[in-house]
Amino acid sequence: MQFTIVGAGALGSILAAHLIAAGHAVSVVARGQRATQLDAQGLRVRGLRDLDVACRVVAPGQAPDDAGIVIFAVKTYHLAPAIAMCATLRPQAVLSVANGVMKNEQLCASYGRERVLGCMANVSGELLPSGEVLFTRNVRMPLGPLGDYRGPAAAAIAAAIDAAGVVTTCVADIETVEWSKFVGWLAMFVLALIARRPTGVYLSDPRFAALAVRLIREGGALAQARGVVLADHSPIPVQSVLQAEEPAACAIVRAVGAEFARSPAHRMSSLQDLDAGRPLEVHETLGFAVREAERLGVAAPTLAVCYDLIAALDALPA
Repeated sequence: MQFTIVGAGALGSILAAHLIAAGHAVSVVARGQRATQLDAQGLRVRGLRDLDVACRVVAPGQAPDDAGIVIFAVKTYHLAPAIAMCATLRPQAVLSVANGVMKNEQLCASYGRERVLGCMANVSGELLPSGEVLFTRNVRMPLGPLGDYRGPAAAAIAAAIDAAGVVTTCVADIETVEWSKFVGWLAMFVLALIARRPTGVYLSDPRFAALAVRLIREGGALAQARGVVLADHSPIPVQSVLQAEEPAACAIVRAVGAEFARSPAHRMSSLQDLDAGRPLEVHETLGFAVREAERLGVAAPTLAVCYDLIAALDALPA
């Protein structure tokens, strides 16, 4: 199968390395220092699996016409520029592994709903200065068609990625899956930046768990206002949190923290970005939730305060 991976950060590198090792034809769209690294040393993955593979690196403006399945693996704030820079791409199907839910609207606007797959990545890693990628989490990467999809079979795409070693499934309810992750991810995103600790540490703390519950309840109200049905999906079973009384809801979050503590090196990408002096994915994720809440008349005071806090943090000098 032909794949084009746009972006060679942690997740893009993990996907590309696994697909290449499995024998698929893969083009990696990268630029600058990362493109130079890949030309010199290829893709190097360590952690859950060790891989060293050469890769075909192309500049954004030289992306192949026969792009096949296109996977955008760039930060939320880079998605629009990446789509513009890769204007020659003609994907058979396209998806983004970025955080949040705003990405699908952007892809549909550029490629048409008939080519766009939804995707939720509960897979993570960390790109190290050496060029190696630390592969830390490989739980599940559901993908599935949106309403008007007419591209290659989503089940075949998911099967190819899964067989390559990145746990992937095809689901019919991708909007529920994406929003269920997004609601929990919002809490984890905020708390990682406030606590500045590994994921298992702050989610296990009673006070941080209580704040997570407040954020999840507001995100759940937003999803309800949009007509989205939520469910219990990893990493946080948000529907159970929403249905539980406060003490039980906090206990659920703390149990998730205990699970993350089994991978003590796991850090949210937001914390990785903060420590590295990179921009934060705040306006397209947390900001999107706040703007949607205002548009729909949903009360979200905790999300709004956290948005002001994180946006101010993001604006500080690196």
